Amino acid sequence: PERVRECQAGRVEASAGWKARPGGADYEAQRRRVVAAAEALVRDHGVAALRLDAVAAQVGLHRSSLYRYFDSKEELITAVVVQATMRVGRKVIDQLGTDATPEQFLVDGLVIALAELAHDPVHRSLMAPTSSEAMARVGSRALTEGIAPLIEPMFAAAAEQQLLREGVTPEAALRWLQIVAAGLLQSPTVTTDRESLTQLLETMLVPALLRPATATR
Repeated sequence: PERVRECQAGRVEASAGWKARPGGADYEAQRRRVVAAAEALVRDHGVAALRLDAVAAQVGLHRSSLYRYFDSKEELITAVVVQATMRVGRKVIDQLGTDATPEQFLVDGLVIALAELAHDPVHRSLMAPTSSEAMARVGSRALTEGIAPLIEPMFAAAAEQQLLREGVTPEAALRWLQIVAAGLLQSPTVTTDRESLTQLLETMLVPALLRPATATR
């Protein structure tokens, strides 16, 4: 809607060829610069204060030029949250190591990730009382998008090794983990400490996704 209004006002070219094309010269580099600028503003002032004109000024573009790379403000915020989420995911993998078992990824990995996300300025801003319900939804959706590429290989390998519970596909396992992670992030008072959260995940999440024989903790 915002882009449409700017098109109608003559500030944005409406032709399809106006959009920057993936793979084009400087496309990915420019997107990264825009996302980095938006993330810096969110960290400093919160997502509720994010303005596209401020982002554009940071990267030396006109506000309307941002629509060459992102269709909406929500899409840009999603990209910021996905980037922050993937950064947290890489921290989890670094701490656990590549030889961690599926159960360790499910339990220890999720515990570590939730602790990291709780202290991440981007996610804290989205979950703050001043953040709108729409932005909270954007954050939740972006969280699921951000963890997918990090977790998909683990579930695919678990399926190949027949470690997933019978009837559970890698896609279903990923979706359930996304739901659990998003719910716990939005309701941090469900568990009061790391030990109780670990016990809850071991009791409820692991048996839901993995065969009993995989319990090697």
